[in-house]
Amino acid sequence: MVFSGILNFSSNRVKAVDLNPSSPVGVLSHKMFEALARTFPVACASDEFYYFPQVMLPEPNWAVWDRFSAETVTDIVQRLSTWENELDQLSSYHQSDLDAQIDIALLKKFSLTLREQLSEVRTWEFQPTFYLTLVCIGLAEAMESKNSAAKHERAKGLPDFLDQAARNLDRVPLLFQDLGLKMVSDTRDYLVSLEKTVPGLKSALPALDRFEDALKKVSTRRDFFLPKELLEQIFRFHIHCDMDIQEINQILDQEIDEMQQVLDKEARALILDRFAVPYSHDAWLEALKSLPMPVIDGEGLLGLYRGEVKRLTKHCLKKGLVSAGMVFSCPVKVQPMPAYLSVIRAASSYSIPPKHPPSGGTFYILNKGMSDEAQKMYHREYRMLSAHETYPGHHFLDASRWGLTRFCRRVIEQPIFYEGWACFAEELMGITGYFSDPAHRLLLAKRRLWRAIRGKVDLGLQTGTMDISTAAGYLEKTGISREQAVHSASKYPLNPGYQLCYTLGLRRFLDLFQRYGQDNLPRFADTIVNQGEINFSDLEKILNRT
Repeated sequence: MVFSGILNFSSNRVKAVDLNPSSPVGVLSHKMFEALARTFPVACASDEFYYFPQVMLPEPNWAVWDRFSAETVTDIVQRLSTWENELDQLSSYHQSDLDAQIDIALLKKFSLTLREQLSEVRTWEFQPTFYLTLVCIGLAEAMESKNSAAKHERAKGLPDFLDQAARNLDRVPLLFQDLGLKMVSDTRDYLVSLEKTVPGLKSALPALDRFEDALKKVSTRRDFFLPKELLEQIFRFHIHCDMDIQEINQILDQEIDEMQQVLDKEARALILDRFAVPYSHDAWLEALKSLPMPVIDGEGLLGLYRGEVKRLTKHCLKKGLVSAGMVFSCPVKVQPMPAYLSVIRAASSYSIPPKHPPSGGTFYILNKGMSDEAQKMYHREYRMLSAHETYPGHHFLDASRWGLTRFCRRVIEQPIFYEGWACFAEELMGITGYFSDPAHRLLLAKRRLWRAIRGKVDLGLQTGTMDISTAAGYLEKTGISREQAVHSASKYPLNPGYQLCYTLGLRRFLDLFQRYGQDNLPRFADTIVNQGEINFSDLEKILNRT
């Protein structure tokens, strides 16, 4: 079985070269990912769920949706356990092969994470938004397919998927029930918008009504907490923090203290140089609000971001961070957020299809549904946001990853690596002189403070030391409105630990840069992005040998 595009071993430009794709490790990884793609085709074809591989079958059965049932989940969990045992056996045969050992370690971590997500975290059993997200991205994938029958086949299978989802739900946290009921309305609007193009969706709308009715009647519980041992395992191993809760808290507090000092320094410089406002403890917020808004010309918001992406690309080319070949063969587009993504994402984002070799990615801009004040805060940071999402951030990392010859390293994503690199990309633009004045440094520090506070909120909500109201108050310290803060805090519990990845990942990359990157930044960046999102301990071994 060969996955379309994904298994083309033609690229030879990367450092980790798979000289023998038919090796036992390669064969096992293909077997694992094919089985998962057949069982969970939508989750695997998207980049929404870090614990699933990003794999698409060459000829999908579009009528088949993800098979989440107790029986299927039990079967997959058992198979994952068997594959882990096989990987242990393979490890003893490849002790002298560093690249093979790195692949095996990555596969084992992936397998254990998915197994525990399915069997212990059990999102598929108590999170209604999980299914509604799959509905939106599954339909969007079919709509974008070159197969004209794809959208009709996928619509045909949707009622059964929704009915099974309704049967799966049990003991849903009240917070998740409320979020699910709100998302049902948005999902219904999306289905109605597609109805003329896909008449088969008429039968899916009653199924969505049945799902909503079941969600209203489902057994509920007040809390959403996971057992402490499982939460620690998610933080340490699934998210790959390699720290306990106390250590994570200390790192977040350190980041907050350091960024508040930077904000204080840069705010003083700005106030003395530009603004006639008195200095106070929270002067950085006033300085931030006083920064001029970017000029938006006749091309509108998209023109603003497209222009910035061009400038970032030119700078990265000049500094030797990216190659002209990548820019040409895998361009990044800037487009408005499509309807299906606006249902499931609350901010601008980046996405790239699971394809080898890669042919391009998209930076989606969100502008609808934001208050005027939120838009001002958001668009003042458009330069940092663009660096985070495109060059040298997500697009640079993902385009490199999808060009890798080693199959397993293309399809596995680790949140702390993925988000940490994108945050480091913003710092890179400061290191290389692209962001150079006090206003830039203020914005960079504000974004780091914002992410560290989000991490504290994530941790506080999951450990029960914060409720939604307390968490929202903490988020308001970054200058966002109460309404926006409550909205964000309410959604963090859906993905425990993810908000930690930005700060913890950034600090891991900053540490690696201090020790390995200062003498030759282009080589440092090239080495990192051309290994895939491997474990940090293995990444350091690679950096040590270059």
